[in-house]
Amino acid sequence: MNKTDVSVQIYTARKFKPYKDILKFISSMGIKNIELFALSDFDEKELKDLLQEFGLSSMSAHISYESFENLESIISKIKYLNIKHAIIPAPRAIPGKDFKDFFNLTENEWIDFSKDISNKIKIFSDNGLTLGYHNHSFEFDKLPSGKFPIELILDENEKLKFEIDLGWTAAGKQNPGDWIDKYKNQIIACHLKDFYSDNDMLNHANQVSIGEGFINWRELLNKISKTPCEVIAIEHDDPKDYKDYINKSLEYLIKI
Repeated sequence: MNKTDVSVQIYTARKFKPYKDILKFISSMGIKNIELFALSDFDEKELKDLLQEFGLSSMSAHISYESFENLESIISKIKYLNIKHAIIPAPRAIPGKDFKDFFNLTENEWIDFSKDISNKIKIFSDNGLTLGYHNHSFEFDKLPSGKFPIELILDENEKLKFEIDLGWTAAGKQNPGDWIDKYKNQIIACHLKDFYSDNDMLNHANQVSIGEGFINWRELLNKISKTPCEVIAIEHDDPKDYKDYINKSLEYLIKI
């Protein structure tokens, strides 16, 4: 891989603000694309100016499901920032609750969620955008019917795109390669997340730089290369040093 093939989900560096310094460092590493999150936290003009200053683009961004309540506004911001893919990272957010509780849905609630986002696809498409879903490990908790939530989401409408987080898929006790094969025509982006071991993978302290863990990235990236994937983003949920994480991950990825 080349450095320009690699993106960074800037959630990785959220604790190391200001973002101007973060984007300056990312650009200095030869990276050309970042993935944004929580767009409501940014002033779009200031953010666009920073992207232009450091020669960066953002092909994809995470948007909360709650932002659908102001769909016209969020689509306007996405288009202003020249983002192409809008990615939903979770079915809901519950203030004061643990992140895992966001995914504590009944099977019928998963079905309703799937239908709702499926109904929004055309709105994004009419605006020249694609709508996708990003998984965590919780979408691989089997439901009473024997189905997984991720299947209910992606099978509802084949036009919904998939940002497969390969690390979280492994944390869901699944073989990521099997899910690449299953949804290869819907994959528009992917996250690389590595772990020291396959024990306690929900513990962020178990995350390491890409290539330092147990996941076979050569095999998975070979599979990803055969999909329509346009964004390959590295991500760590809580690095002690985001610069070290990015540097080590890049060093590994450009060798394979």
